[in-house]
Amino acid sequence: MSPVVRPRARIPYLLALALVITLLLVAAAALIVSSQAGAARHAAPIQETILTLRTESDHDTMYLVSNEGTATAKGALPGVAETVAASPDGTWVAYLPVGGKPFLWLSQGWDTVRTVDLQPAGIKTVTGLTWTTETQLLISGTSKANNAAGYTDKLYTVDVTTGAVASFRNLSGTEPNASFDTGKIVYVKYKKLKADPKNPKVAHYRESLMVTTLDGLGAGFTLDEDEYYLTSDYRAFAAPQIAPGGFWIAYGTTGSDVSVTYTVIYLDTQGYVPWTTIWMPTPLAIAWAPSSPLLALGGAAVGPGDMDGAMYIVDPDAGATGRTSRDLFTKASIEWVMDMDWALDGKLVVDGLPKDFDTSGETHVLLVDSSDLKQLSDLGEGHLSVWVR
Repeated sequence: MSPVVRPRARIPYLLALALVITLLLVAAAALIVSSQAGAARHAAPIQETILTLRTESDHDTMYLVSNEGTATAKGALPGVAETVAASPDGTWVAYLPVGGKPFLWLSQGWDTVRTVDLQPAGIKTVTGLTWTTETQLLISGTSKANNAAGYTDKLYTVDVTTGAVASFRNLSGTEPNASFDTGKIVYVKYKKLKADPKNPKVAHYRESLMVTTLDGLGAGFTLDEDEYYLTSDYRAFAAPQIAPGGFWIAYGTTGSDVSVTYTVIYLDTQGYVPWTTIWMPTPLAIAWAPSSPLLALGGAAVGPGDMDGAMYIVDPDAGATGRTSRDLFTKASIEWVMDMDWALDGKLVVDGLPKDFDTSGETHVLLVDSSDLKQLSDLGEGHLSVWVR
């Protein structure tokens, strides 16, 4: 059996709407049960705290935030961050600066921040990161300055204890994401193809969704691929995320507008099996739970009336999908879900974009329990929020 290859096309609105409504009607009851069971599966007597960032003038400051909203200022970053990843044990946090500047900011204990300069490794723009072990990061970057598109990226490892940076098997790729439990890594690879002689200024690319392993050899294997002329801001496999168990992958297909088409697939020994595809009129936001195949997706409450911002909780093992109540985020004056991170007990910290963002300038830190999607707590301003220990 060869890997499944599907044509890439934007799902029509009515088809996506029918799919979502059908999933909700059929699986709502199952999701409630599976969410509670999922929370029980990964419950653990480990104290976790939310670490968020607040922008102050020209830099971000880290704040520890309690579930009641009490914020305690900690160390300051040298600038403003746009990407974050907490280590699997929650004791390290790594940040990438806004604009792909070739630096990595690391903190352990949150009072101090250490900068790793990536330029000696030939990196002039850094674009993505993921933890592969408790002390090792896998990052993507390019030797071209101010080039965050990912088309010329390569993969590198960073030892956070020493700051050592090394090529990862000399692989070309961008947006890596690792399953810490299994060592599987999913990433995106680009190959520039021959231009159309009739329109030579339009770039022609093959975008491939790749899977490899931390201790394996070579580039791994291609799960899926898409060829296209770059006439618009199109991504076939944006921000791929692999579940901790290493069998489920979620990614987004994006274009020039703000909408995203989510796809969830199941890996088998010879390729993959597509499970579901959902279109959303919102920015891409994906997060797998740390120790069960529960998936959080940012989206909107599609259906009659206005499309209020919403978060979907998907349990692919149970075949169930549920959603926050229609106006949950609207009542909190939140328009979009921007980022999410799971705690071990099933709670999620959500960065929500407020409806008055143009004047307020800050996202809000929201606390949501996956077993009760009708409640949320607004913990104040913050962005790039994660759970730490």
